[in-house]
Amino acid sequence: MEKVLNITARLEHKRRKEQAEEYRDRFQAVQRVLQCSACQYKCAMCNRHIDRSDSSNPPKPSSPTEFTLCESCRTEFEAFQKASQEGSLEAEVFWHNQEWLELWRSWLNYQRSIDNFRNSFDFNKIAE
Repeated sequence: MEKVLNITARLEHKRRKEQAEEYRDRFQAVQRVLQCSACQYKCAMCNRHIDRSDSSNPPKPSSPTEFTLCESCRTEFEAFQKASQEGSLEAEVFWHNQEWLELWRSWLNYQRSIDNFRNSFDFNKIAE
């Protein structure tokens, strides 16, 4: 009985490989979305191109594990974080309302979902 091979894992691997080939175009579309969402040369919120050669004001993620944001979006994101922590909105900025808060919450959830999917076992397995 020691010479009997368990081929279940091999069959599953072959099935996944065939499925990946069959859906290659769809997978590449998903892959482009994930790559573009992590681009360091554009703002993660507004998609504005960020010139990395300008060392006088280099864009930086709002925190080491967060996103690359242009100066305007970074200011808005910081205002969102402050409003979320304090539970109050800036009265002098008229567009900072409940819908604005929901926009940023939704965007943040979207970014985290993309990151979770990008780091998932299945995605990494098929990307090999």
